[in-house]
Amino acid sequence: MTAEEKIKLIDQLIEDFGGTIHSFRVSRCLTLQDMAELVSCSASYVWRIENNRRNPDFDVRIRFLEQAMGFSAEDIYLYLSRFSSREEK
Repeated sequence: MTAEEKIKLIDQLIEDFGGTIHSFRVSRCLTLQDMAELVSCSASYVWRIENNRRNPDFDVRIRFLEQAMGFSAEDIYLYLSRFSSREEK
């Protein structure tokens, strides 16, 4: 993935975390249960996140990014810095 593509993905995660997670899960042919096992939570909690019924804490977001999506520490740092700079505006 190019740097531009990574930034676009990060911006999508900031704008619509649940929708982006849903798209990622479906594109990888993962069930709710598969995703739940990857990030150590329940399938119903993943469903609520994907449907914007829950706004997960940062530790849960990081688990999704790292354990499910394969983000590196550098990618996570970029996500957090872009998220915090957007919140300051």
